[in-house]
Amino acid sequence: MKSLSQYAFDLQRFGLTPARIASRLVGEARHAPRILTVTMPKSGTNLLQRLLVLHPALSRALLPTLGQRNRERWSDIEKLLAPIGPGRIVSSHFDFDPDLAATVGDKLGYKILLMVRDPRDAVISDMHYIQSWPGHPLKERVASMKDDKTRLLAIINGEHGGRNIRDQILRFSDWTGHAHTVRFEDTVGAQGGGTDETQLETVRGIFAYLGMDVSLEQAKAIAVDARSSKTQTFRTGRIRNWETVYDRDVKDAFKAVAGDQLIELGYEKDHDW
Repeated sequence: MKSLSQYAFDLQRFGLTPARIASRLVGEARHAPRILTVTMPKSGTNLLQRLLVLHPALSRALLPTLGQRNRERWSDIEKLLAPIGPGRIVSSHFDFDPDLAATVGDKLGYKILLMVRDPRDAVISDMHYIQSWPGHPLKERVASMKDDKTRLLAIINGEHGGRNIRDQILRFSDWTGHAHTVRFEDTVGAQGGGTDETQLETVRGIFAYLGMDVSLEQAKAIAVDARSSKTQTFRTGRIRNWETVYDRDVKDAFKAVAGDQLIELGYEKDHDW
């Protein structure tokens, strides 16, 4: 169940506060870009969205996160996205498709942001999410496994009823040539195991890509307020959890399935980790 602070945040992120409504009618939001965010599940969807909606000219469109579960909702993507107004953010888990990228980016003029995360940490986050989210189709199967090691191996190998981690990565990796790529690890700041300097630089880079003038002080305020437990799927938001969770068997399984993809994403230089 959502807390009162989560409900208050929902009003802000969907642009339903008086200040956000005024911005859309007579303020800065009228000239802000339309934005599509693309993330692999459990790779910082809500963190990226929060970074954006902390800017007073941006708010989320009144749409669910678009992905495989509601494919019928966006079967005609141009018809769905064309009416979206300036300053609105559409959240997605879209598999890469060149026609989709061309329609959204080139034809409709959306700015596209891709959030990537170390897949080793994404697997851990996914394991906890599947077991905690009511109604998740894989919940009973994953929860019935004997321990977390078994669950991690099942998710990595695709033995839990979903894709293996290699196929999950490949669904999204080609977006890198059509979007501004943001690393989850660069957005969490010192509280999440990163650095505040990198976080600030990343925030400024996002808004520079969007073509929005953001002062240094405004960027600092957004960075400071970015980490929040006000979203329902927030757990720890820390990086490199895999170092303390994975044993040798889990590491070897990951290397066998997606070690090359980890290198391609820039999270390792070789298989010696």
